Amino acid sequence: MATSDDKEGADGKAPPSLDEFADRLDAVRGEREPDDEGHGSGAAWGRALRASSDLLAGLFVGMLIGFLLDKWLGTSPWLLLAGIGIGFAAGLRNLARSIK
Repeated sequence: MATSDDKEGADGKAPPSLDEFADRLDAVRGEREPDDEGHGSGAAWGRALRASSDLLAGLFVGMLIGFLLDKWLGTSPWLLLAGIGIGFAAGLRNLARSIK
């Protein structure tokens, strides 16, 4: 059978119990800052993708409407240019909404 002398370390002290070890481990984990690099970059990419899609969608829809109106009314390229301008403004408005 093992005695208490067998459990002592080389320096003559008994090792800490598992509960003490768990408490110290929790304390160390609590003091560390979470690694935001992995989580934050995904969120940043999501916001950037949302911003670019807001701008491009507004621009594309305005351009498409302007192009179709130009074909129908025969006013090429004026309504296309107006559609691009209006679409860009709508994209900026959507971007401002998503930032809020």
